[in-house]
Amino acid sequence: MVAPDRDKLRRAFGRRGRGERGRGGDEDVASGRQTMREYLRGRADRLARPAAERIELPAGEEVVTCGGALWRRELRYASSFVHGGVALGRARVLDGERLAALARDEQFGALSVSQCVFLDTETTGLSGGAGTVVFNYGLAFFRGDELVVEQLFLRDFGEEKAVLRHIAARLWQFAVPVTFVGKSYDRHRIASRMALHKIASPALTAPHLDLYHIARREYGGQWPDCRLQTVERQLLGLRRADDLPGSEAPAAWLDWIRDGSGAVDRVLEHNRLDVLSLCALLGVLAGRDQTGTTG
Repeated sequence: MVAPDRDKLRRAFGRRGRGERGRGGDEDVASGRQTMREYLRGRADRLARPAAERIELPAGEEVVTCGGALWRRELRYASSFVHGGVALGRARVLDGERLAALARDEQFGALSVSQCVFLDTETTGLSGGAGTVVFNYGLAFFRGDELVVEQLFLRDFGEEKAVLRHIAARLWQFAVPVTFVGKSYDRHRIASRMALHKIASPALTAPHLDLYHIARREYGGQWPDCRLQTVERQLLGLRRADDLPGSEAPAAWLDWIRDGSGAVDRVLEHNRLDVLSLCALLGVLAGRDQTGTTG
């Protein structure tokens, strides 16, 4: 057990340590006591409030696996479905030569969309490490003429191993994750959680197509920034309405875990739009339409 830092505790409650000069001993003590009283009064007020209304998850299913139960939502979109102003099916046939040039990687010259899984995550923070939990995964892949979107949501910490096993299976099934900033962020968070649960996964070793780097190289000098929503507006004609910022997702999930009040329905909607945008963007950047025209 690590001994508490007494100086930090004193500062937290308005007290000063030995040798620190202040307004005076009695005033400092009074200030500290007042701070504590205010804290306790605020805590009592919070406990006295009526229970917050519980936010329900969208329609999904509970899947029981050998590793435990998990929550899964599946959505299907026809290739003709238009996201922003772009049909999702535009990504079904890729111009390998153009994609390899854009990605500056020859291995994508022979890429088929059947090898791709569009991947986006929501996590408890940006710092990384074993303490950062991935609580929402969004996956999408083409099956026949449809784009299948899967969302997995962590209803409880005990479900994480089952969720990770499902994600690992998808990453083995589809050789190339397609992400936005995933090369430097998502894949490392996933790999950390996999390592913690001793689950084998190609999260760090698979060929990885990160559309952020392509967009930045192609348009970085023309646009104010290359954030996903900027790229969506410029290339897809998509403007999100009432979208929950990704920065608010961690607090929403933690509130939901604590008392069910967090807006996790809006987190899932944000994640759904992110995944659809990945598919549409790949189609705009390197897809071929039925006439053979690229982009």
